[in-house]
Amino acid sequence: MEDEKMLPLGEPTLRFNPPSMAPTNIPPVVKPVPSYVPPNLPGVPSPKQQQWGVVISIVIIVLMIIIGAFYAWGQRIAENQIPAATAQ
Repeated sequence: MEDEKMLPLGEPTLRFNPPSMAPTNIPPVVKPVPSYVPPNLPGVPSPKQQQWGVVISIVIIVLMIIIGAFYAWGQRIAENQIPAATAQ
């Protein structure tokens, strides 16, 4: 008990019951399960539709990156050809 740190006077204290001293007659908390869940809610895509949405999104992003890379590559080629054409 010498190592125990004390709170200042007037401060509320917390009580902790170790598992061996905890009351055993408290029933477990049970969440109610809905008896009926509609199969298709309006506006909510099915899991299969969601998977296709992810695939389509990834394909669009990859295509945008490829198009941007070709655009930048074309700009670099165009910059290199302009000085060569004016030098002749």
